[in-house]
Amino acid sequence: MLSSAPVRVERAVALLLAIGSWTPLAAGADAEDAFYEPKERVVAAPRPTSPARTPRSADGYQHWLGGVAVGKGLRFNNPYRLQRVLGQDAESLSLSATYVDVHLGRTFSAPDGFEHGITAHLSIATDGIRQEVFTPSYLLLKRFSPRVLGLGRAGVPIVLEPDANVGLEAGLGGVYFFTASLGLGAELSFSTFYGAATIDRAVTVIPMTSLAIGVYFDWEHLP
Repeated sequence: MLSSAPVRVERAVALLLAIGSWTPLAAGADAEDAFYEPKERVVAAPRPTSPARTPRSADGYQHWLGGVAVGKGLRFNNPYRLQRVLGQDAESLSLSATYVDVHLGRTFSAPDGFEHGITAHLSIATDGIRQEVFTPSYLLLKRFSPRVLGLGRAGVPIVLEPDANVGLEAGLGGVYFFTASLGLGAELSFSTFYGAATIDRAVTVIPMTSLAIGVYFDWEHLP
């Protein structure tokens, strides 16, 4: 009597081969079926990323602002009958001498909003009598965009020549930067000086407004 073990082994191998060849065909048929809904792969949502930012409020931030400008002033009172009178009345409006203004300042607070600092201006007359005015001021800056910077200041102008005098001054201006460090700006300032006595008055008050236009230099150091 012959053993049936080899026959059973061959049948088992043939059955496995048939199942293996049928599985890819079945998968392809399911993929072509219009009612086949493939299983969605669960993909982890990427973490939101934001551009790296330097902690601008950290210690070590420095912001320097300086420049050179040319300006002209307008006096609202002319008790000394100065030249360049506007109109027929010598006591009315008159123009001041043209002046060159050199200034340098620095802020000491983080630029997240308004920056607070100090600045110093040296104004030198270019015509007429010799006159120099040194003005230390409180400085306030606000950057409205990467290219536009607003500025304001309040200080004490000290007349060095021809006669020593002290007044009050406030200014407001803006700068447009063509590059990261170089820009063109203007500042409108208002100042008041107390002058010597005249025949008519014991104390003279000379209010002035000035407009200066020039080149600004900006430098920032991030920690």
